[in-house]
Amino acid sequence: MRKILLKAVAIIALLTIVGCSNSINENDENTTDSETPSFYFTGTIKEIYDGTALVDGTRGKVFVTLTVNNNEVFHVGDKVRVGYNGTIMESNPAQIETLSVERVDD
Repeated sequence: MRKILLKAVAIIALLTIVGCSNSINENDENTTDSETPSFYFTGTIKEIYDGTALVDGTRGKVFVTLTVNNNEVFHVGDKVRVGYNGTIMESNPAQIETLSVERVDD
């Protein structure tokens, strides 16, 4: 009886470990979902620091990384469209993972 109980516990433990393990997908390394902006907002650059800017948009002030677009020179007062992954870090001002930034006309 004790051997049966011991085997049952071992099987349950093994199934729990296997069921909770992370699956590995060979295509995970090649996905670009995190690099493609899914969320956007438009705002005005209020301050510029070394490679970042404080952008005032409809949801308040957000730190934006300007170095994702080295093809443009940004200035205080520019209106920009910012693409990000959807996650907004709860800080003051808010921070995002900037995926794209481009100047837009008024």
